[in-house]
This record gives sequence, C-alpha cells and structure tokens, in this order.
Amino acid sequence: MKFLQTILILFSFSFCFSQQMTKANFKKLIKESKKEERKSGFSNYSKIISNNKDSIFFKSDKVEIYSSEEVVYEKEFCRTIELKFLNNKKVNFIDCQTCTEPSFCYVSTDKNIYQYRIKEIDKELYIFFKNNYNEMNFKIVSSIENKLNWRKYYKLELKRIK
Repeated sequence: MKFLQTILILFSFSFCFSQQMTKANFKKLIKESKKEERKSGFSNYSKIISNNKDSIFFKSDKVEIYSSEEVVYEKEFCRTIELKFLNNKKVNFIDCQTCTEPSFCYVSTDKNIYQYRIKEIDKELYIFFKNNYNEMNFKIVSSIENKLNWRKYYKLELKRIK
C-alpha cells in the first residue's frame, strides 16, 4: 500500500511524456521565447536554456535544451547558454554563470550571433546554426513535455551532426 501511495505522489508532482517535436511546435517555442518581460521584471514567457558546464553546449555530441528558465534552479546549472532568438532569423548565444555572486553574463560579440535554419527532413527535425566563425548542426532526437511548478516546459535532446 505504501508503495502505491509513493507512486501516486511522485506521479502527481512530476508529469512528463515524450512526443515528436514538429517544426510548427519548435517555431512556437521560439516565438514564446522572443516575448519581452513585463516591466515588473516578472514574466510568464519562457527562455530557451542549455547547461554549459565545461562548454558542453559547444563541445558535446549530445545537448539538452529546456524551454524554461526554472530548470536552471531545479537542476542547479552554474553555467548556461540562453538561446536568445532575434527577429531576423538570428540567435544570440548568451553565456552566463549563476553559482557565484554576483551572477553575470559575458558580453555578446558577433562570434555569439548565428543565423539559424529549421528543417524537417524525412519527418525528422534539424536546426542549423552558422556565422562567419563557426557552424553547428543538430538533429532534434527527442522532445519531452514536463511540468515544473505547474508550468509546462519542454526538454529537447539534440544530437550534433557533422
């Protein structure tokens, strides 16, 4: 009986399921992330964030991105990359550290700003980043919808392609 109660409690606090991320859904995530914060500083809009401990966003073959800034605190990420999508098919990779006070983000340069393209090929979704200095290409391998503090967010697993 205690086992069943434990399972029910865990299920009520954490809800997630895997689904195929479509190009339309991914564009919707990007659109939501572009919305500005309210003047009060509080915002319901999501940011697209990745863990960047030891520069894994730029080096690892597998990368996870999240459509919620709250994940940074839940998973205790000390170093993050925010994918700040701009209105002109560009994205700024904002590199921040949050574990030591004061928290700070590095100044963005043209090396941090990439053109991006989203392509659906044979029912698989890809995102391509390119600037004058670097090119990064990813396949979106999985998409898991989660809830944290009663808010829905996505965890996307990306695989680097060369």
